[in-house]
Amino acid sequence: MAMTSIMSSCADNSIKPIEPMVEVRAGYLPMVSSLTLFVATEKGFFTENNIKIIPNGIASSNGIAQELGKGAIDLAVELAIIPLLQNSGNGQPYFKIFSISNIVSENGFDGILVPKDSQIKSFESLSGKRIATFPGTTSPKSIASLFSIKFPAKDKPELVRDIRLSDQLSSLIRGEIDAIHAYEPMYTLGKVKYNMRDATGSIFALQTAPRPNPIGVAALNSKFIEENPTAARNVINAIDKAVIYIRENEDEARQILSKYTKIERKISSKMRILPMSTSSEIDISNLQHYLDFLKTINENNSSLKAHQITFKK
Repeated sequence: MAMTSIMSSCADNSIKPIEPMVEVRAGYLPMVSSLTLFVATEKGFFTENNIKIIPNGIASSNGIAQELGKGAIDLAVELAIIPLLQNSGNGQPYFKIFSISNIVSENGFDGILVPKDSQIKSFESLSGKRIATFPGTTSPKSIASLFSIKFPAKDKPELVRDIRLSDQLSSLIRGEIDAIHAYEPMYTLGKVKYNMRDATGSIFALQTAPRPNPIGVAALNSKFIEENPTAARNVINAIDKAVIYIRENEDEARQILSKYTKIERKISSKMRILPMSTSSEIDISNLQHYLDFLKTINENNSSLKAHQITFKK
């Protein structure tokens, strides 16, 4: 009887209770910047952390920031930090960042796309030219502020914000615009399929050179973290694992990108992949430097500091 009791006790200790899956509403841009979300989903990293992702593709960073602020989504992977700051005011942040981009000229996922025979051959030569921008405010404001800083005496480019993404390449081919501030996959699609070229390199890399640009971030809603601390950590664990997986398995990551964005493999194989940090790799000093820079160009109206908006596990 005693032996039976001991065996039963050992068996009970070895069985872990099955934790219920926690549903997490995720807002994402349906493009290369959200690759960590796609990889974590495809490889089962969320499932093994008891997380069930409810995906919601959103067209712009502004839209994601608004949805995160309203609590309509719990997770944002990935968006520009600017609309998060602009919607936060000076109180407690409604978000916590747990991953940031490290954009430099060699890996920038954007560029100024022009026809091969275009006379636009530098950032300076964009003066007075018509440039279609990516949806939202980050693309046009980044171009305008950078141009004003570098060439204050020159006429600014004309930033065209009302051309749908699906129409931008055809508008450029017809000569209705002079250039596109293209993000991936359009950046590579234009070069591979239409023999276009990049006239400037990454605008975001130019913006902070020689420092890497931390403009792209992954974030959680602060209320979600407060109410679901274990689930929040599990989400971050899954994304961290995806970041590392992408670094170590780039070819397979590109195949996953092709699957989740419906991009042809011959395009995805040539695209640049946005480099994101794990939660333990966030450079607080560089992030604060960028927050300060955004204030100088009137793109950050918040008094929040880098350490206040980053997640601590």
